Amino acid sequence: MSIQVTFAPASAYTLDALADIFIRSFEDYFYPGTTTAAILSRRVRTEQLDLHRSLVMRLGGEVVGIALLGLRGDQAWCGGFGVTLPFRGRGLARELAAAMLDQARQAGARGCGLEVLTRNQRAIKTYLRAGFQLVRDLQVLEWRRPQRPPEVGVQGEDRQTVGPKDIRRLQEGDNLPPQIAKSHPALLLAHFVALHPVQAAWQRDLPALLVCGGLDGLALMDGEHLRAYVLLTPTPDKGARVEDLGAEDSQQATMLLAALQARYARLISVNEPADSPLTPAFEAAGFIEVDRQHELWVDLHA
Repeated sequence: MSIQVTFAPASAYTLDALADIFIRSFEDYFYPGTTTAAILSRRVRTEQLDLHRSLVMRLGGEVVGIALLGLRGDQAWCGGFGVTLPFRGRGLARELAAAMLDQARQAGARGCGLEVLTRNQRAIKTYLRAGFQLVRDLQVLEWRRPQRPPEVGVQGEDRQTVGPKDIRRLQEGDNLPPQIAKSHPALLLAHFVALHPVQAAWQRDLPALLVCGGLDGLALMDGEHLRAYVLLTPTPDKGARVEDLGAEDSQQATMLLAALQARYARLISVNEPADSPLTPAFEAAGFIEVDRQHELWVDLHA
């Protein structure tokens, strides 16, 4: 008699148990799948993960996989999908994907999205078989301070430049050029829609940022007019992670990135849309692409 695959809601497990399942399901992955109960708790809040709709897959009495499902209105998103190492290659991922999409349908979602590393060919094949289609690419971008910081200039009708004097002043203290000021994230996010020319990735969309604590904010002002802003979180290596960048154009975005480069030794930005008019600002500031993801989508009512 064959052993049947069964599914249980993730809410039937403690966060500690889910963290262990997640780690085992991402064993031998491109990045360490390390997580904790505290990290999962934060992700449930910021990414709107629904643990009642998320699934733990079992084969007989053994846990063999997990699929985390986020829900926002009529949209769903996969926030983690994996099969434990001893059970890969048996077709279980197809069953897990089908069960996850069934949960999304039952929740009233019209479609489901996810991101997958472009080099993860096995996972891409699984998702394409499940009905997902490529929407766009998302970039993982990184900058490290060179030995001598270059001058970064921004030209336009209203010329604004962050030059060597500004960089030295920023490096010596917390003073900012007069057109750049610290600002509360909530005030900046009131301008989110106006300053984002393309749809943000799920983890960086407005609902996530509104409930994400610990953010620092900088605003680029023209008098009382907000031209651009950036939200970031400092990292232990004297760097920072760009959580959100909004701007009227790439020139304004470049100016803000220059201010960050004067204050931090390393900057990273995850899931910048490759098709965004603001993305060239990162290239102009010397960022390099260190990884890339496909953003996929499946219409659940086609």
